[in-house]
Amino acid sequence: MAACCKLLFCILYGDKSQNQARQAVGNKEFLQELTNVFKRSYPGLTAEAIICFMVAANEKDPTVGDVARVVGMTEPMVYQHLSTLTSAGAGLVGLVNTGDGRNIVQLTPEGEQLAASLNQAVS
Repeated sequence: MAACCKLLFCILYGDKSQNQARQAVGNKEFLQELTNVFKRSYPGLTAEAIICFMVAANEKDPTVGDVARVVGMTEPMVYQHLSTLTSAGAGLVGLVNTGDGRNIVQLTPEGEQLAASLNQAVS
C-alpha cells in the first residue's frame, strides 16, 4: 500500500494502529501538500472524487461497489465521482466492465504517476 494512501486511509477510517495517521490529521502542512498535489493539475476535482481516487489507489482492482463500501456512499454516487476521474474527465482511472454488472476501477498511467507524486510529496 502506498505510504500516502495508507496515511489518508487511516486518517479517513480511523485505523487505531497508525499513530502517524492521527498526527497527520492535525498536520495542516501534510493535508495542504496532499491537496496541493491534486489541485495543481486537477483543480476541478471534488473532495469526494479525490477520496475515491485514494481508495482506488489503495486497493488491488477494486470494483465501484468496493469503493462505495469503503467511502460509505452509494454505488451511483461513487460512479458519478469516478466518472470525473476517467478519460472523459481527469484521465486518472479507467472503468472496466466485467460483463456481470460490475465495473473494476483501474488507475491509468497518469493515475499511477499521480499516486507516485503523492507518495513523494508526503515522504
